[in-house]
Amino acid sequence: MTDYRFSVIISAAQMSHEEILDATDTVGNAGCTDASIRGHKEGMELLFERAADSLEAAISSAISDVERAGYRVTRVEMEREAIPA
Repeated sequence: MTDYRFSVIISAAQMSHEEILDATDTVGNAGCTDASIRGHKEGMELLFERAADSLEAAISSAISDVERAGYRVTRVEMEREAIPA
């Protein structure tokens, strides 16, 4: 397996500190323990470092986990150097 780095952008309204802590628990309980969360101009950004057999599998499983937590993924972003050759 290879570790893949990418960000998942979630559309959300501005949150209080307590709501951010709750969101962190919610996405963690849904399987996103390999992601860190931070604010984003569109809502939240989850920065993943996910082990998988392929980039597609890593992104697909991350999106499934985020949606299981009750959030809607707006898009996925990657740095150019994170894309495997």
